[in-house]
Amino acid sequence: MERLVRLQVIFLALLSLVAIGGVLHITQQVVLPLVIAALLSFILAPLVVRMHRARIPYFLGITVVMLLLVLIIAGLGTLLSSSLYSLIREYPRYQTRFIGLYNTLVDRFHLREWLFNDLSWVRTIGSYLVGLSGRLVELVTYTVLVLLFLLFLLLEWRHLPRKMLRALRRGLTARIARILEHISEQISRYLAVKFLISLATGLLVWAAYSLIGLDFAFIWGLLAFLFNFIPNIGSAVVWGLSSLFAVIQFYPDWQHPLLVSGSMMFIQMVMGNLLEPKLAGEQLNLSPVVVLFSLLFWGWLWGVAGMFIAVPLTVIVKIVCENIPQLKAVSILMGTASRRDRSRDGRA
Repeated sequence: MERLVRLQVIFLALLSLVAIGGVLHITQQVVLPLVIAALLSFILAPLVVRMHRARIPYFLGITVVMLLLVLIIAGLGTLLSSSLYSLIREYPRYQTRFIGLYNTLVDRFHLREWLFNDLSWVRTIGSYLVGLSGRLVELVTYTVLVLLFLLFLLLEWRHLPRKMLRALRRGLTARIARILEHISEQISRYLAVKFLISLATGLLVWAAYSLIGLDFAFIWGLLAFLFNFIPNIGSAVVWGLSSLFAVIQFYPDWQHPLLVSGSMMFIQMVMGNLLEPKLAGEQLNLSPVVVLFSLLFWGWLWGVAGMFIAVPLTVIVKIVCENIPQLKAVSILMGTASRRDRSRDGRA
C-alpha cells in the first residue's frame, strides 16, 4: 500500500512538472520578463539597501538605480544598433572573403567539396541579421516591460522580510525565515559576482579586440558578457566564432587571428578559472551534465533567452536545495565533486 501511494505521489509530481512547464512555455511573453526582472532585483536590491543604510531615502535610491540602469541600457542599445547596422552593410564583403578563403583551402589542401558543398547557410545568416535589425523595436518593448517589473520588485523588496515574519509567525517560522534570508543572500551574492565577472569579461574582450583591430569589437564584447552566463560552453562559442571571424578578416595574415584567439583564452582563464571561483565560491559549481540539461530544458522552454538565464536559474535551485535539509542530497547530486569531497572519499 505504501509503495502504491509513493508511486502515485511520484506520478503526480511528474504530471505537475509537465503542467507547470507547459504553462510557463505558453505564458513566456509575460513570465520571462518577470523572471529576468527578479534576477536583476537580486543584483540591484542590495545596492539600494546599502544606499538606504547610508541615509539615502529608499525611493531616492531606487530612482537613482533605475535611472543609471536606463542610461546604461540606452547607451548599450545605441552602440549595439549602430554596430549591427554596420555589420549588415559590411556582411556581403565578409561573405565574399569567406567563400574565397574556402575555395583557397579546398584547392591548397585538396579538401572534399562536400564538406561545405552547400553554402546557402552563409546567405541565411545575412537574411537573419536583416531580420534581427527589424526586431529592435520589439526588444525595446520587452526591455520596458522588464524595467517595469523591476521597479515594482524593488519597491516591494524592503517590505519582504517583515511580511515573511508576519506570515510565518507560528511553528518553525524563525527557522524558515532564517533559511529564506540565507537563500536570498546567497542568490544575491552569486548573481552580483556573476554579473560583475561577466561585465568585466565583456569590457576586456571589447578592449583587447579593439586594440588588435578586429571589426565589431563591441558586438564581440557584448557576446562575451552574455555567453559568460553559460559556463564553459558559452566562452568556447564566443572564442570559436571570434577566431573564425578574425581568420576571415585578416587572411592571409595569421598573426592577428592568433592574437584574437590567445587574448580571449587568456581573459577567460583569468576571469573564469582564477577570479570567479574565489569570489563566487566552489560550493556553487554545477555538474556539466546538469549545465547541459538546464540549457536544453530552459532553451526549449523560453528559446535563446532561456539559455542565457538557464545556469543562474539552476544555481538558484541548487542554493535552495542546499539550504533545505530534506533536499540537500539533490544539491550534492547537482554539483561537482570538490577537492574536499574527493579527499574525504579517499580517506573513507
